[in-house]
Amino acid sequence: MIYKREGRLEMYVLRRLFHDGPDRPELVLIHYTVSPEESPEVILVRSTAVVVPSGTPGTRQARLFLPRPPDGGRLRACYFFSTVRGGREWFSPPYEVVLPGPATDGDVSVIEEEGEGNTVPAAGRGAFRLGLPLRQEEPRAGTVRYGFGAMRKKPSVSLCRARVPIAGGEAPVVEIPEALSVLKNRPMPFFLYHVSEGGTVPVADKINCARITIRDEEGDIVCARALWGDRSWTVHNITVMEARNFPSAEGRASGYFHAVDRDAYLRARTAALAGHPLPRTFEGFVFGPSGSVVEYCFQVLRHRAGGAVSSWINSPSGGNWTITL
Repeated sequence: MIYKREGRLEMYVLRRLFHDGPDRPELVLIHYTVSPEESPEVILVRSTAVVVPSGTPGTRQARLFLPRPPDGGRLRACYFFSTVRGGREWFSPPYEVVLPGPATDGDVSVIEEEGEGNTVPAAGRGAFRLGLPLRQEEPRAGTVRYGFGAMRKKPSVSLCRARVPIAGGEAPVVEIPEALSVLKNRPMPFFLYHVSEGGTVPVADKINCARITIRDEEGDIVCARALWGDRSWTVHNITVMEARNFPSAEGRASGYFHAVDRDAYLRARTAALAGHPLPRTFEGFVFGPSGSVVEYCFQVLRHRAGGAVSSWINSPSGGNWTITL
């Protein structure tokens, strides 16, 4: 994910729907790029999200968290879908929408923010999705405010600059920075604060990360991704993994989805990976509150003569791996 860091950050939440059709995909992703309407060369966000069941059979949905332009103008969102089924990937045509506007009536909501808005991720880091960790005694109605920062003995409500409604008694799903700072290529812990409507003392949760890896003994993995969430899978996240010690040059894993020519990209990446000895290790991070459990599995692209083939890798038991943060 790429964030433009200048100016006030306020958020639109844009809902997009995907219809499975007769052949239900194993996985659906949405890939999106967002710019000010009149400045397409200025990239505010470029990211990928998992499209999840909507509650209506055969229909999935994704909610895209998009920063308002600093000047308060409209946004141009360009997006497309990809699916995985039967070992093959499929990519939809591109779509484009301007918001707010008639084309998005009923599909856009606003996360209200105060002051300069919440802190954005550290340079080079993105965000992940999390259901706000409300405590059992906290209300399940009204609104809740949240924000991020360092540990404070007496945190102020002013740290919680964004306000979201609680709908249906469920904890709101929001985007959380992967890191506010990075040390030696590792995201550093920070704190998520939230306070329920009428509250005066923010609740603090330390946000930790864990490095997860997959080992490629045969040398045929070209791209690897981790699909992960909490144990209830109420929220889905994807981490694009990179081969350890892969140089910062053209062909990095993060460029695959948005490559203009994906076949050429895969050829270049395969050639670059060939220079790395076997076995190769692909690595990435998962995130969440300290003490929480993350479940994850892997989805990989393998190099084959007839083209890349997609496959899933689960734990030896056949289920997901778990890790405690």
